[in-house]
Amino acid sequence: MKPCKFANIAKVGQTIRAYDFKPMAGRTDCFVEGIVIDTLDTDRGYDAYKIRVTRDCFDGKEFTETGYKSLGNRVGEIVFVPHEVSFMEYDARIMNLSQ
Repeated sequence: MKPCKFANIAKVGQTIRAYDFKPMAGRTDCFVEGIVIDTLDTDRGYDAYKIRVTRDCFDGKEFTETGYKSLGNRVGEIVFVPHEVSFMEYDARIMNLSQ
């Protein structure tokens, strides 16, 4: 079995950026940034980074503090970032911002 594409890009304590959609001209960037809390095999059957979100950009809105949940803000939330996806995967989907 081949290793997952982004399995070794970050360690616990480092900060990553994970894109929801591939950046492209004419579309605002959609991503979360956060500190890796754990790297694990989820109960959903995929390997993922467990992160606490510190920055959230979606649909032209950017958040760096908690609150604004009604607008979809994920700052302060725990999210799971798959090491690899089978649909819309690309080379820069996850970046280590600590390096």
